[in-house]
Amino acid sequence: MRNRMMKIGNFPRTLVFCLMLAAIGWSAPGAALAAAPGGAGKKSPGAGKTGTQGKQLPGFGKYRVVRIDSDGIFPRVLRIDRGSTVIWFNATGGYSSVVFTKGEALNRATRSPTLFFLAPDGTYVSAAFGPGASASAAFIQAGRYFYFVTGLSVSEGGAFAQVVVK
Repeated sequence: MRNRMMKIGNFPRTLVFCLMLAAIGWSAPGAALAAAPGGAGKKSPGAGKTGTQGKQLPGFGKYRVVRIDSDGIFPRVLRIDRGSTVIWFNATGGYSSVVFTKGEALNRATRSPTLFFLAPDGTYVSAAFGPGASASAAFIQAGRYFYFVTGLSVSEGGAFAQVVVK
């Protein structure tokens, strides 16, 4: 009798999980990148075409972690494929922010940012995040993006780093 109750008890969780998958659109890999930069509902430029245009970005589904600690940023030069997500993890005892000086370019070059926004001064900046917290963004355009992290010493360059997207 107890085993039967356990099986019935898991049914609502399974049902909720299935409904969540349906609600977020469980579909073909890369469907999350189908939305055009201009807005939702537009057809992807490569949709329905053959060749390289309709292919998924090489880094889609990959992530890299950048560690922010009292000694600096590791790695200072991060090389990733287009579509990869960068996660900045705060391992310091205080609050930090990640600041890109060329905000408009970063706003166009990233998708799905967590804590990032385009600031009035033209920077692309993360909100301050505390010890053990993180901020992230997926890079979809190739380029070299320089940034610095607040709360770190700038005297030895430990607060400056870059993301290189291939």
